Amino acid sequence: MNQRKIRILFGLFLTLLVLIPVLTGNRPLLLERFELDLYDLRLQQTLLNEQDPRIVIVDVDERTMSQEGRWPWSRDKVAAMVDRLFDQYGVAIVGFDAVFPEPDTQISRYTLQQISEGESNLNVRDLLKLSTYLYPDQRFADAIDSRPVVLGFPFDHGTLDRTGAQTVGALSAPVLAPDPRLKSIPFPTADGMIGNLPLLQERTLWGGFFDNPSVDVDGVYRRVPLLQRYEDQYYPSLALSMMMALFGETEVVPVIESDATGKHNAITAVEVAGIPVPVDEHSAVLVPYRGPQGSFPYVSATDVLRGTADPNVLDGAIVLIGTTAAGLFDLRVTPMSSRYPGVEVHANILSGMLDERIHHQPDYTVAVELVQLVLSGLLMSLLIPRLSVIWGGLLTLVWLSMVLALNVYAWAALMWVIPLGYTLVLVVVLFLFQQMTGFFFETRNRKQLAGVFGQYIPPEIVAELNTEGAEAQLQGESRDMTVFFSDVRGFTGLSESLSPQQLTRMMNVYLTPMTEVIHSYRGTVDKYIGDAVMAFWGAPLEDPKHPRHALDAAMKMQAELENVNALLASEGLPAISVGMGVHCGEMNVGNMGSSFRLAYTVMGDAVNLGARLEGLTKFYGVSILVSGELVARVPEYRFMELDRARVKGRAEPVTLYQPLCLESELDSAAAEQVERFEAMLLAYRSREWQQALAFLDQMDEAVISPVLIELYRERITSQIDAPADDWDGVHNHSSK
Repeated sequence: MNQRKIRILFGLFLTLLVLIPVLTGNRPLLLERFELDLYDLRLQQTLLNEQDPRIVIVDVDERTMSQEGRWPWSRDKVAAMVDRLFDQYGVAIVGFDAVFPEPDTQISRYTLQQISEGESNLNVRDLLKLSTYLYPDQRFADAIDSRPVVLGFPFDHGTLDRTGAQTVGALSAPVLAPDPRLKSIPFPTADGMIGNLPLLQERTLWGGFFDNPSVDVDGVYRRVPLLQRYEDQYYPSLALSMMMALFGETEVVPVIESDATGKHNAITAVEVAGIPVPVDEHSAVLVPYRGPQGSFPYVSATDVLRGTADPNVLDGAIVLIGTTAAGLFDLRVTPMSSRYPGVEVHANILSGMLDERIHHQPDYTVAVELVQLVLSGLLMSLLIPRLSVIWGGLLTLVWLSMVLALNVYAWAALMWVIPLGYTLVLVVVLFLFQQMTGFFFETRNRKQLAGVFGQYIPPEIVAELNTEGAEAQLQGESRDMTVFFSDVRGFTGLSESLSPQQLTRMMNVYLTPMTEVIHSYRGTVDKYIGDAVMAFWGAPLEDPKHPRHALDAAMKMQAELENVNALLASEGLPAISVGMGVHCGEMNVGNMGSSFRLAYTVMGDAVNLGARLEGLTKFYGVSILVSGELVARVPEYRFMELDRARVKGRAEPVTLYQPLCLESELDSAAAEQVERFEAMLLAYRSREWQQALAFLDQMDEAVISPVLIELYRERITSQIDAPADDWDGVHNHSSK
């Protein structure tokens, strides 16, 4: 296929991979967090960074607690603060970012203490006798009665108490009129609630939740629901309830869009006092942060209680009573700070609603994102392969600038939040992909001629030829290495029964995975000799673990034969079995041959022994034979000694072993069989024939090769029938 077409098709394929999670709504967490970070960046770069004097936070701060005592206070002190705010400072409304769920039995005694300090001529001793008859929360209830006060409360989603959802206290009235369309909308749904004392809640029309079940996946407060569902009724957030109290409203109007069938409904806004507040499908509003902490005037609560607060700050203000003290645990993680007062989050929402300054993400912004992605994919896939690196980079920068400009315009002028992260990732990935594949194809074309010659020698040699000193190494040297030989059993018979095409197919199916295994374990394929494979480890690149790598490769190749035979069977070809020999030692390695043709190969006695080991695998009925030299170099494996023998062309006897598995993987049953066979060998070499036969009778042919068992049975029987005086336990092999 044309190289340009390949680059185009792969670019379109990458585009499709990015489109799938956007279309399905199943976005990966990593990219979702990247999108959130981009949202934070836009928000931080477009902050108003100026105080909103309309909303004032009365702060139960560290100074307040040091002078007035730790929170919660007695209710008559809270009542005194409410009276001060309305009577002395003339505030418009008051909202509590706090809940009062339990009776306060300490208020009456606090009142008596105030009286005892000289605020009344009553006899304190007489009043103390009457203290048990004083109603603890009545003072606070009287203070908020008929005043625009909003009480806060948290809903319970099963997380406030390990024993399950709680239901405590009372709630304000729900704020949505009954509407069957509401049931299909995925409002956050609470399991319980921690409401205020009924005595307190019944004295005010308004109450709002201050919990947030819509925190983003990274734990950051970017959005807060304006409504939550509880027992099929709908209750407002603290900010929304304050907005209602400010305008004297007791209900809000949801703006709901329905499809043609009327079965699928979605809420797009909440209207309060004629002001539409855009929300997402869960009724959540994006918090319109004005700036860092301090975007609203703060007044210490102790100054209000003592009447020393600045009246110019509080006159006609919307007041939120909350805390910034660290010990009261109302600090949140927001795009502004990792320790941001929760009360100021509500203030930002209220300020944004008053100004109609709420960013939102309508459903159609997803369509805008899809158009961005499709255009980006087509542009980068179709044009970049036709352009040079410079022009391709320039095109990418121009396109990114256009996407960013559209996004900034939508953010600033339309208050839309158009997703940006996927588009940026797609454009960057496609640019890098196109440039990398272009470089790859160009490099490949330049080296194509060299690649024709490189196919005759291992790719590692080609890489080493480019390094300094490679020519000297190719001249030949003696090196400690490991050599490997393998051969297909009964190949001659198989070849006679197959057509040339079938034989070629069979060898391709067999040799391809075998070669892949050799390369994966840092081996070099020396040559293919018909059905045989010769490979070595330790050259041209140094490999201090060459015995282990060679043995790992041999074991993996035997395991891979199962998949090879399954594929052969599926194509109607016969199964194959393979014998392998592995040996390590000193070998001569280098570029050897004639002036007409050279080959990088190994030679020497150690190489010949490796070939002999492969040939003896069928004699002993095993798939792999290794030498004692290799056994000593790979202690991690468990081996079973099979024989001591003299191979053809070598006078010194060789100890032959069969590798079983890693020492840690040998099960107890197999270990017992191996120990029994080794005990048989000891008895055999001690000429204790009957004991050796007894051991053979106990062999499990699933572990010990039946050929091997029968081989030793014949040897022992032969010695019993015709004992040889010069017998030394070493078998002489006269053939390869």
